[in-house]
Amino acid sequence: MKKIFFKLKPVVVLLLSLIMLFLTSCGILKTKEVHGKELKKLSDDALFERVYLQTLDVVESFPDEETAFSNISIEQKTVYILSIYDMEIQNGGLCQFFVNSSRSLAPYIEDNLNKIGATEHKKLFTEFIENNNIDVNNLDSFIISDVEEYEAQTKRYDFDSFDKKYIELPTLQSYITEYIKTNIEKF
Repeated sequence: MKKIFFKLKPVVVLLLSLIMLFLTSCGILKTKEVHGKELKKLSDDALFERVYLQTLDVVESFPDEETAFSNISIEQKTVYILSIYDMEIQNGGLCQFFVNSSRSLAPYIEDNLNKIGATEHKKLFTEFIENNNIDVNNLDSFIISDVEEYEAQTKRYDFDSFDKKYIELPTLQSYITEYIKTNIEKF
């Protein structure tokens, strides 16, 4: 029973984060900004969620990601990029990350995984893109318009193997949370 709970915990946290993201992006739920000492009082899960949602609000206040990335801190950019990457993989796998608009973040993944010390995650991602000759700076071949095209994309590479290995690694959220704690003054 314990094994099932620990495997479900990341899924539950992800689902709650996605619900919060949806409610916030629709304007139904506004996040109160919390900084400094107040952030330090939060549990790890609450800290991650709060910083991620605050960062998302900041990014969405700009007309596009490129403008946002020019105006936010390196730390906010790191949390944003890796949180989106992790949520996409937790929700639908690496293929989903590549076919969704989140693929625009792919060129930043390796450096940011390295920045937060997620070396096993970086190695997994790097090996996958190198072994499959994927150019993260040109992912136009992953653009889809319907379910059939998505199904075809899932068969292009061994995404299932990547996803299985990803889930077996320590959670990326734990690395992101430690990064937030180390740089708490930037949030």
